[in-house]
Amino acid sequence: MKLKYISIPLIGLSLFGLSSCQDTLDTHPTEDFTSEDVWGSKSTADAFVAGTYSTVLINADYAGSGSCADWEARTPNGAKCSQVGEGIDGVATELGLSQNTDFGISMFGTLRRCNLIIQEAQKSTKFTQGEADELVAHGRFLRGLVFYYQTKTMGRFVPVREVLTEADSLKADIPMTASVAESYKLVMEDFDAAIPELPEIASSGLPTRYAAEVIASRACLQAYAYTGDAAYLDKAIAYAKDVTTNGPGLTPNYEGMFNETDANASEILWGYYRMSENTTIGSYEELIRAYPNVSIDDVLVSLCPNPFVVQGDEGRPFECWGIYWPTQDLVDQYLAIDEADGKAKNWWETSQYLNAVTEHDPLSITQAGEIDEYERTNGELRRIPTPQDFLQLNSSYPAATRYATLNDPDSDKDISDIIYGNRDARMAATIVYDKTKWMGQYVTMNLAGNLSMGVRDKEDGGWYCTTTGYYWRKNTVTDLARVFHSRNTGFHYVIARTGEAYLNLAEAYLCKGDAASAVAALNNTRTVHGKLPASTAANLADAWADYIRERRVEMAYEANDIYFSYLRWGKYGGDANYGRAPGAVIKDLDCPVYKIEINRDRTAFIINQMTLLNSASRSFTDRRYLFPIPQSFLNTREAYGLDHIQNPGW
Repeated sequence: MKLKYISIPLIGLSLFGLSSCQDTLDTHPTEDFTSEDVWGSKSTADAFVAGTYSTVLINADYAGSGSCADWEARTPNGAKCSQVGEGIDGVATELGLSQNTDFGISMFGTLRRCNLIIQEAQKSTKFTQGEADELVAHGRFLRGLVFYYQTKTMGRFVPVREVLTEADSLKADIPMTASVAESYKLVMEDFDAAIPELPEIASSGLPTRYAAEVIASRACLQAYAYTGDAAYLDKAIAYAKDVTTNGPGLTPNYEGMFNETDANASEILWGYYRMSENTTIGSYEELIRAYPNVSIDDVLVSLCPNPFVVQGDEGRPFECWGIYWPTQDLVDQYLAIDEADGKAKNWWETSQYLNAVTEHDPLSITQAGEIDEYERTNGELRRIPTPQDFLQLNSSYPAATRYATLNDPDSDKDISDIIYGNRDARMAATIVYDKTKWMGQYVTMNLAGNLSMGVRDKEDGGWYCTTTGYYWRKNTVTDLARVFHSRNTGFHYVIARTGEAYLNLAEAYLCKGDAASAVAALNNTRTVHGKLPASTAANLADAWADYIRERRVEMAYEANDIYFSYLRWGKYGGDANYGRAPGAVIKDLDCPVYKIEINRDRTAFIINQMTLLNSASRSFTDRRYLFPIPQSFLNTREAYGLDHIQNPGW
């Protein structure tokens, strides 16, 4: 029988048939393939599995365009801000959410593919038992990935776990899972069944057992946070320990894992790779929306002392549409090594900083241009602070948190050298800041700098250049002389790696009250990737603080991790959320983020609220522990007499 598209009107499900991005299945229309064509050999079955992984990874936000950029902008690590059309992130303010916002309720076509793999592998006579078991494992892991995405976003879903046909209309009244606990039970049933049969070494693009264990341990933490079932902690530890004990170790080249320089590092347990032949910078938000758009003329008009170096006929080196930026909040998480005692500290607590600057009351600055001011060649003013810095403030938080001036203007170290020196090695691998090299250019971010906040016509940035004083380096390509939307380039997402296994292990131990084991686990990434001295936290409060910092810098701008980690930490409460009760408002998602402004001669800086376009109006209410189930979907179920309960608050 030929496979085809099937519609079950009863609940409006579109249950798609066979399709694949693999060449073996791209040569004919979908309906030309019979079951025998696909499941008649291991090679065609593998192609279908690979195509299904691609579908799941993209549709469930594991590796889709924006899966790093969008989600990071909803945390204190990042911001989205554009003055020329895109605005700010509506999830971070909750103003962009409604009861019809859809985070993946109708993934029935994708689930059909997963269920087909399980069904056909079990009944085919073309495979050895080992081959069939592995195919079934992939099907169940894929289905678990879909269920996990739906659970962590919405909490409940319709658990389609068989291949429905036109004759199965009466089966279409499948109840939604009754609770988050039931949802996670189904997620882990699939993960637990799949992992023992997945290979330790997999074909390109497919997950290994270790990759699956990283994701399963992540899901266990989320499940524990939302259900309180301590059995999930033991399972998270078991899975994470297998990875850290038997899997590939950490790479010392943290930066290389996320760009072209070490894209196949052994620490990467599973990645989603795109070749340059069919990928452009415009294909992914992490590229097109992270690089700025600044011309040579912009730099000249701004009187920048460090204009771009133009190579051959490349002309404009940065011609993209950046709207996503790292924040000062994230930069503050990267510890600095004190030159006097060798200890890791907040940068503003180091001896080199305290000896070099004088700190002033940041709220003493009350006028635009009070720290620095000049005119561009066209007569436009550029000021620190800008007029906008005093507008649309969140009055519950300080307008500015730090203002300092250099004690010796003739020193061989300026403000940027002092505040950005001796930092956690991951900062330079993740963030572009003042006086760094990027895309073959010497980048300057102080007032009048070549990629600074006001280098174009908008004084506060946001015309596709930074609004915070920083750019993302992680998950960008670094070897291009010019970046523009149609430029071909290879690109990849890291989906699972060993570093996260150590962090999942640490969090599980913290939840069990074992501070010593947690610190031992987190020190692996801290010392190898961060190149910092080990944490010496000796109690749970300090261990939680070091762990949250460690996860924020280790997993920044990666795998939509930090947003959902914050949801867990809010559910835990206590030391994980500033002493608040479990399930209370998450403080770090309910406050403004901050930016930095450095003057032209780098003798002063101020850190102040990012207020542009009402950016400081970030809000978190407890209803956002789960996103809404689209009301239109529930209304359809109600019309057919099916369960249709909306999530609390929506």
